[in-house]
Amino acid sequence: MNYKDALNVTINDKLTKSKLIDIAHALQDRCLLSELDKPELISLNSYIKDVQSRMDIHHHEMRELNKDVTNVINYIKDKYNLMSTLTDAK
Repeated sequence: MNYKDALNVTINDKLTKSKLIDIAHALQDRCLLSELDKPELISLNSYIKDVQSRMDIHHHEMRELNKDVTNVINYIKDKYNLMSTLTDAK
């Protein structure tokens, strides 16, 4: 079955399972061929905007990670200093 026949099948016809499969294959083949013929590409401006927004997110996450690491280091230093003053007192 070709694509045009698959498009023009009337619903009133008694459709068997094999005929439905033929229709589905014909439509699917046509859709796949049209996708291969005309791949949809995004515009250069959209691509640049997407890359910039991803880099902005990355930079924000790196700043937050640096803050977290700094806080952890300061916390460990405080606890180390506390422990060293307790052990020196004994």
